[in-house]
Amino acid sequence: MKQISSVFSSLVLTLFTSISFAAEIEKTDKLKTLSGSPLNSSAVLETFGGLLLVLAIIAFLAWLLRRTGQFNSAANGEMKIIAGLSLGSREKAILLQVGEQQILVGVTSQHVQTLHVLENNIETENKTKTVTSGFAEKLQQMMKQQGDKS
Repeated sequence: MKQISSVFSSLVLTLFTSISFAAEIEKTDKLKTLSGSPLNSSAVLETFGGLLLVLAIIAFLAWLLRRTGQFNSAANGEMKIIAGLSLGSREKAILLQVGEQQILVGVTSQHVQTLHVLENNIETENKTKTVTSGFAEKLQQMMKQQGDKS
């Protein structure tokens, strides 16, 4: 008797399983057809949400560039920052070129003060060229070493 009931229960289980699979296939076929307008309120909200996210990222990056000082604009080329040195969390010493004169300025979050007006200008163009050429030489040496290993 136990064998008959187990065979009967497995037969019923198989029947219900096949019926549920058939119902699932009908459901997915109905889902594949376009029954409504593709432009609905959720699609519009998703699009505007993505747009707002992109605009927020752009505004954040602009704020970050301005905050880090990478977005400095020159005043008609007459004034530019030559060098800067961080002295603390909010203090900096900045060397400015104003026309032909160089000025060392101390900058804090609350105050800007002239520290020294240089009598002899510091030449910075030669130093950047030597650093660049030194880097180029080191890069060529590393490339030769990589070529020798291969």
